[in-house]
Amino acid sequence: MDISEGSVFRRTTPGKIVETASVLSIANDSVGIPHVRFRVHYERVDTADELRTLALAAFSELFNERVLA
Repeated sequence: MDISEGSVFRRTTPGKIVETASVLSIANDSVGIPHVRFRVHYERVDTADELRTLALAAFSELFNERVLA
């Protein structure tokens, strides 16, 4: 899966909450493991967006549905 800055992905949690992740940046850590920094939006009115960082492999497993603009 091609993950790059500006890409948007979506997933539905086991609790049926839809999370939409907007990729802000991708960078390697001190040992060379790529990490994705992203903003996640929850499809609920009462929850604010959050900034998160995950290893690229973990991100691609969780957020495997690309959202086209």
